[in-house]
Amino acid sequence: MSHLESVLIFCIIGCILILVLKQYQRAYGVLLSIGICVMVLLTILPQAERILHTAENIYLQSGLDGSYFKLLCKAIGISYLTQLGTDICHDCGESAVASAVELCGRIMLVLLSLPLFLTLAETILELL
Repeated sequence: MSHLESVLIFCIIGCILILVLKQYQRAYGVLLSIGICVMVLLTILPQAERILHTAENIYLQSGLDGSYFKLLCKAIGISYLTQLGTDICHDCGESAVASAVELCGRIMLVLLSLPLFLTLAETILELL
């Protein structure tokens, strides 16, 4: 059985358990949902690390500045975590909290990209 099949079976069984738990105690269903998300993230981390190392090697061979690659990786991480947090908040029925998580993620992305924008602005000003 492949990794993907194992994760899918785990998630399907988890969703069935969540549905059963929510009938009796909604909070336990939410906790189980969060636990399943954490387990899936821990399971796929080694594969994500392999992808990251391969992409990093390709990027380094291109001769471009490595700080841009780190910036890109952080932005992708922020995006994935924001989406996961938003989805969990929606599952809990907390759309206002989900909106706050989305706003936080967007602000973090803007803050992360500020040095890139400053470098771009300086380069444009030097050319003028």
